[in-house]
Amino acid sequence: MNIQTLLKVLRTIAILEAISWIALLVAMYYKWVLGDTTHMNLIGRIHGFMFIGFVIMVLLVGFMMKWRKREIAWSLFSSLPPCGTIVADMVIFKKYVK
Repeated sequence: MNIQTLLKVLRTIAILEAISWIALLVAMYYKWVLGDTTHMNLIGRIHGFMFIGFVIMVLLVGFMMKWRKREIAWSLFSSLPPCGTIVADMVIFKKYVK
């Protein structure tokens, strides 16, 4: 697979991970404030899948494109705060798109 294609996949996963973070926050509101746990399990699994996919893709693309360790570390750190992966996309990933 072409490295630019992998980079596009990484950018897509970054956006999906941010969306799943927002969905998880909404589900936590429903769980803790309204007492409704109906969607918590499904949304939690989806977010976990997106998080793991993002980490794997950052490592894969970062090593293949020979990113500096600092860029890889910041990319991984961006998955911790809500919507941080969108910031990583705008600051780090976007500059490698040809």
